[in-house]
Amino acid sequence: MGQILIRQLDDAAIARLKLRAKERKISVEALAREVLCKAAELSVEEKLQLANSMRAKFAAAMVPGAVQTEGVDLIREDRDR
Repeated sequence: MGQILIRQLDDAAIARLKLRAKERKISVEALAREVLCKAAELSVEEKLQLANSMRAKFAAAMVPGAVQTEGVDLIREDRDR
């Protein structure tokens, strides 16, 4: 896992973070991690864009006119041999 060093935080902001962390009985690091992870979540628009991109790649990989077999069926067929 990566690490981030954040410099030049306002002393008042650090004090508020410490207070909030203490109220929740977690460390300042854990509180900061939660905030950063929430800020890094994909938006609905980004999720839709990613899904559309994956659909386009899937469609481009299909062979025109060929029967497309579901992956789960291929796995079961191989397993049952």
